[in-house]
Amino acid sequence: MHTFYLILGITILVVIAYDFFYTTLSFNGAGYLSRLTSRFLSALFLFLNRYIPRRNALRYSGVTHILFLLGMWIGLLWIGFFLLLVSDPRSVVEAGTGSAASVLTKLYVSGYTLSTLGVGDYIPGSEGWQIIMAAFSFAGFIFITTAMTYLMSLTTAVIHKRNLSLFIANMGDTPEEILINLYSCEEEHFIMLPDFSIKLREMINKHNQNHYAHPAVHYFYSTARDESLSINLVNVDEAITILIHYVEPNRWREQDIAPLRDAITKFLDTARRHYHQMPEEIDRFPLDIEYLKSRNVPLKEHQAMSSNSYEMNERRSSLHGLLRSNGWSWNEVYQKQSNKNNFK
Repeated sequence: MHTFYLILGITILVVIAYDFFYTTLSFNGAGYLSRLTSRFLSALFLFLNRYIPRRNALRYSGVTHILFLLGMWIGLLWIGFFLLLVSDPRSVVEAGTGSAASVLTKLYVSGYTLSTLGVGDYIPGSEGWQIIMAAFSFAGFIFITTAMTYLMSLTTAVIHKRNLSLFIANMGDTPEEILINLYSCEEEHFIMLPDFSIKLREMINKHNQNHYAHPAVHYFYSTARDESLSINLVNVDEAITILIHYVEPNRWREQDIAPLRDAITKFLDTARRHYHQMPEEIDRFPLDIEYLKSRNVPLKEHQAMSSNSYEMNERRSSLHGLLRSNGWSWNEVYQKQSNKNNFK
C-alpha cells in the first residue's frame, strides 16, 4: 500500500467533490476552485477584448468557462480515483489471469468506471475494492446527472439575463431617452413609471437570485450593446439619478422608484463578488439637459445634484465596476453625448 498516493487521492477527491456540489447544488455561489478558475478566465478574456475588435473575444467567454469547469471537475475526479487505485498494487487485476494491472491500465479502469461503461476485461482485486469501484461508478452517474441539471438551470438564467437587457433597451438607449419615454406630456406626469418599475424590479430580483445561485451567468458577455445587462442597468440607474436630482418632484412618486433603486443596489452587491473593484477616476459626462427640455420634461430651475458628492461617487464607482467587469466603460453609457463632444 502506497500511503502517499492514498492520502493524495483522498484529498483531491474531497476537495473536488466539495467544490462541485457547492457550485451546483448550494445555490450560494461557486466553490473556491471554480471561483479561481472563473476569475482567471474572465481576466484573460477581458485582456483579449482590448486587442480584438467588436468584442469578438467575449463571444466565447461563457462556453469556455463551462468547458473549463467541467474539464476541471472531471479531470480531478478521475485523477483522485486513479491515485486510489495506484495506492494498492492489487486494486485491479486482469479478469482472465488474475495478474495485477499496470499503472496505465488503472488509469483506463478508473476512467471507464466513472463513465459507468462497465467494461469487464479488468476486475477489482478484492471485495473491498469491489465496493469502492461500485461506489465510484454510482458517483460518476450522480456527477453526470447533476452537471446536466446545473447546465439546464444555467441556460435558463442566461436567457433571463438577455430578456432583462432587452426589456430595458426597449425603453431607451440612454438615461435621458428612458426618462423621456416614461413621461407623458398629456398627463404631465411619469405615468408609465409605476408599471415599468414593478416589472423591472421583479426581473432584476430574479436575475439577482440567478446570479447568486449560478455565478457563471456573469461570464456570458454580450457583444451587442442593447443585449448587455451592465449597460442597460447603468442606464436605468442613471435615469433614476436624473429623476431625483433634476426633475420636478411633483411629477413622480418616491414609492415608484425607491424599491427599484434598492433592487439595483442589491444586485450590485451580489455582482461585486465576481470582480475586483479598483478605485480610479471615473469619467464625467454632462447630461443632455437641452434634449430633455426639448421633449418637455419638467426640470427644476436649480438642480441640486453635485457630481462630486460622496454618495454619487460611491454609487458610480459600483456601476463602473460592473461596466468594467463586462468589458464596457462610461463611454458606451453616454455614447451619444460622447459623439457630440467629438464633433465640437
